Amino acid sequence: MSVVARRGGLVEWAMTSSTHSIDLAPNRHDAITPLILERMLAGFCIGIDRYVLQCKHVHLRNSHDRLRMIAFPEKLDTNPHLHCFADLSDEYLGGRRKLPWERKFEDIWRSVAGDSATLAIDAHPDEGKAWYSTKEAYRRDHYYLHSWDFHRSDKLVKRPSAACLQRTPARRKPRTH
Repeated sequence: MSVVARRGGLVEWAMTSSTHSIDLAPNRHDAITPLILERMLAGFCIGIDRYVLQCKHVHLRNSHDRLRMIAFPEKLDTNPHLHCFADLSDEYLGGRRKLPWERKFEDIWRSVAGDSATLAIDAHPDEGKAWYSTKEAYRRDHYYLHSWDFHRSDKLVKRPSAACLQRTPARRKPRTH
């Protein structure tokens, strides 16, 4: 797949009605490596899942029940931050949509990245925002992070349906005596 087509697909997904733009900036003066930034994002994703799903052991939940977010790291050498797009539909947020979830997301990010960290949420990103946030995708050495990158791989091996958006209920194998 060409880089242009991939970026076009990302922009198209970013502009769907349930997708929100989330900008995450640690705003710290210490050296933040790509690995540290990745760990911050992992902590943020787990914190969001714990808040939304109301369970401590979210790593045991199916991937399709958890946060679906893609993050684009930017300016890793001068001002590391992440441009993200997340599916924050009613299906995922459920009853939390009526609560001040934006403030809770900010609290979770600050608990992971520090008191100087900032978070900006845009419920209706326009095409300009989507193109700007994905601009690094044209670079050959660029990479992006997906919230599912932080899910347990053994769960995906044992239950491949956990990695897809398939909504069929799990079936138990019949017992053999």
